[in-house]
Amino acid sequence: MKKAFTWSLSNGFATLLLTVGTVLAIVTLSISFGSPISVDAMVTAAALWLAGVVFLHPAPAKILIPVIVLASLSLGYATYFSTAGSWLLAVLAAIITASIVSYGFSLRKTIRQHHSHWYD
Repeated sequence: MKKAFTWSLSNGFATLLLTVGTVLAIVTLSISFGSPISVDAMVTAAALWLAGVVFLHPAPAKILIPVIVLASLSLGYATYFSTAGSWLLAVLAAIITASIVSYGFSLRKTIRQHHSHWYD
């Protein structure tokens, strides 16, 4: 059974985190592309996006998948500019981040599904 989305304090906070992360990423990329400040800002934006999805209950796939992609790309961006332009390390960072985050959210889903059976 699919749980319907309802507005709550947690979902409002999640929306705020997702919005602030998106605005931060857009402003950073448009003002200071490739600078050390933009690397820090993109890592912060990725953290805000991931924290936003954690607080979003239930996290629909139409939000979860783009957030995982954006967070992975932003960490790939940070890796690329932190390693003096190494494409290989940037791609590896993006793939590893996507794998870890995807696994983490599927693990969270599994724990929630089995939580009701812990006390049986």
